[in-house]
Amino acid sequence: MQLDEDTIDQFRHDGVVVLRDVLDTGRMQAAFEAWQWSLDHPGPLASGLIPGSDGAFQDLCNPEAATVYEPCVRNMPLAWIAQQFWGGSAVWFLYEQVFHKQSADVGRTPWHQDTSYWSIRGSNLIGFWVSFEAIPKQAALEFVRGSHRGLLFNTSRFDPKDPTLPIFEVGADHTGYLPPLPDIDANREQYDIVSFATEPGDVIAFHTSMLHGGGATDGVTPERRTLTLRFFGEDCCMAHSPGPPAPFGKDIGHLKPGDPLRHDRFVKVLDSA
Repeated sequence: MQLDEDTIDQFRHDGVVVLRDVLDTGRMQAAFEAWQWSLDHPGPLASGLIPGSDGAFQDLCNPEAATVYEPCVRNMPLAWIAQQFWGGSAVWFLYEQVFHKQSADVGRTPWHQDTSYWSIRGSNLIGFWVSFEAIPKQAALEFVRGSHRGLLFNTSRFDPKDPTLPIFEVGADHTGYLPPLPDIDANREQYDIVSFATEPGDVIAFHTSMLHGGGATDGVTPERRTLTLRFFGEDCCMAHSPGPPAPFGKDIGHLKPGDPLRHDRFVKVLDSA
């Protein structure tokens, strides 16, 4: 899929774009089969999406998933899209994440930033959000436009009583300090919030440092099956952070801050253009 310059500029400025009809029926079926495999073979990080909430499941970075997802990501145009956003960088597959909301009253996903959970940083980071149902705008994921160019916050621990509570305790030496997450829902008028209605085959592409959240279910969309595929490029490296290197921390624990993010566990999908 060849992107036009306006789409590339929009992604770099806004941090998020919706790409229509990116995945044809065959690729959507392959993506769904990978998603279903994850549900049938939960990994060590499988959990409820929001602690104490029923009706929502997630799994991510399953160590057994590589052989399932590698053919899928190689056959999709997503890495090629990422490479165009990044000006020709090589592209590696970071990890998969699956979501299954199967109740008409699963609440909002709290506002958060994916990158804040990791000890990796870079401009070449992207998540592709693939939904297997048609999602109306009122039930869609929301983003704060341009927030990938701002601060990284001590992101949400997904506490249903207070979604702004931080995931990390900050030590006395303030190593890897990240500022508190703002209460976006209480001050929505202060933020440039965007969302997109999508149909199966559409893909939302966003920088993983984007503030994003939402996606509650309702009577119109009582079930939501979603696959997120994350990729990184050449400028990504290890960083000082209060968090682990990522869900795969023990695999790359020998890498030090400033080291390029490279390891055999990451599938290289595309060489530099």
